[in-house]
Amino acid sequence: MNGPIRILHLDCTMGKGGQERDHLSEALEFTKRGHSYTIAARPGTFLLDAAEKSGVGIPVPFRSNFDIKSFLILRRFLQTNGTDILVTTSYIDSILGWFTALSLGRSRPVVVRQRHLLNPPKSVFPYRHFCDYLVAVSDIARFGYIERKIPFWKVISLPRGISEPDQDVRGGEGALPGIPEDGRMILQIGTFQRDKGQLSLLEGMLPHLRSHPSLHLVLLGDGPLKDNILRRLSGDRFREVAHRIHLPGWSDPGPYYKKASVTVISSFREAFSLVALESLYHGVPVVGFRQGGMPEVSSWAQWGELIDPWDVPLLCRRSADWALRPDRSCPAQDKIRKTFRERFSIEAAVDRTERFYRWALARKRMEQTGVNPYALVGGRGDPFFFKEKE
Repeated sequence: MNGPIRILHLDCTMGKGGQERDHLSEALEFTKRGHSYTIAARPGTFLLDAAEKSGVGIPVPFRSNFDIKSFLILRRFLQTNGTDILVTTSYIDSILGWFTALSLGRSRPVVVRQRHLLNPPKSVFPYRHFCDYLVAVSDIARFGYIERKIPFWKVISLPRGISEPDQDVRGGEGALPGIPEDGRMILQIGTFQRDKGQLSLLEGMLPHLRSHPSLHLVLLGDGPLKDNILRRLSGDRFREVAHRIHLPGWSDPGPYYKKASVTVISSFREAFSLVALESLYHGVPVVGFRQGGMPEVSSWAQWGELIDPWDVPLLCRRSADWALRPDRSCPAQDKIRKTFRERFSIEAAVDRTERFYRWALARKRMEQTGVNPYALVGGRGDPFFFKEKE
C-alpha cells in the first residue's frame, strides 16, 4: 500500500498538555503529506476545539466504555471513510474503539493503542487483548510493558516529535509582566497534578528564592492542583517570595523559553518530555530526574543535568545553580538543533509512524495481524520467542 493512509485517532482526554499537542501535531503533519487524519474527541475539550479549528476534528461523547451513541458514530465513520488505522489512547476510547472495529469483521481497521504515560496500568488486559499493537513513546516505556508479559513483538517504541519552534520569538519585560529584565527565570511547564511535582518544587525552591532575589519561578499551566498551590502561596511561609512565583496559566511558551535561564522537569514519572525537547531547542538547559524517558530525551544534548530520582532538594539546588550561572548562552546550539531535526522533529516522528503503519497494513493484507512475526514454520526465528501455555 503506497497511497494515502486513512487514520482515525480517538482520545477522550479532558486535558491540555503535551499528549494533546502531540495528537494535533501528528494529525497536521500526516494531513500535509496527503493522508487523511481525523481526531475524535469529547465536545468542549481543548483537543476537539483545536482539532476542529484545523479541520481534523469530530465530536464523540465518550460517556462510558460501552456508550451506544459513541459506538454508532464511530462505526458509521469507519464504514463511510474506509479507515485503515484506528488509534486509541485512553481507557474509554480504547474499549469503544476495539469493539467498534471488531463489529466490522474482516474489513476492520488495524487497531493501534498509543500509550503516552509511564504510570503502571491497573491491568494489562486491555493492552493484551483490545489492540493489535501497542505503541509506547519511549524505549523505557516499551520495556515496562514487556516486563508485564505483553508479547515483545506487539509493543513498538516510537519516540514523539514536535514542530520546529519559532526561533524569532522575543521575550522581555513587556511580554512577561512581573519579571524584570535582569531576573533569572526557572521555568516549569505542565498540568498541575501530583505526578508533575509542582507542590514539591514549590517547597524545594523556597530557600533558594529567599537567598537569591533575582530568581523567579514560573509554573506555566493549569489543572486540579491550582487551588492547592494558591493556598500555599497565600500563607506566611511564602509571603516574602510570592511575588516572584508566577502562575500565568496556559500561555504560549515561546516568550518564556526565550527568557528562561533553566527549565526544571519536576515530574516523578515522565515517559517522554516534549517540554525538554522544546527547551533544548531554544538553548535552555534542562534539569530533571533521571527516570523514565528523560535520558532518551535530554542526555544526548549534554545541556543541563539529570538528578537521582526523588531527590527534590538536589533538583532545586541544581536548578538554581544553572539559573544563576554568569553566561547563559548555549555552546552547542547548532548541534542540538541539527540533532533535533534528525531525530526529534515532528517530521522525523511521522516518518517513523508512517513506516510502522504501512508495515502493519502489509501484515493485515497477509492476514498476519496479531501473529508473532518471529514464529517461523518448523522453528523459532527469534531467541526470545516462546510458545505460551494453552
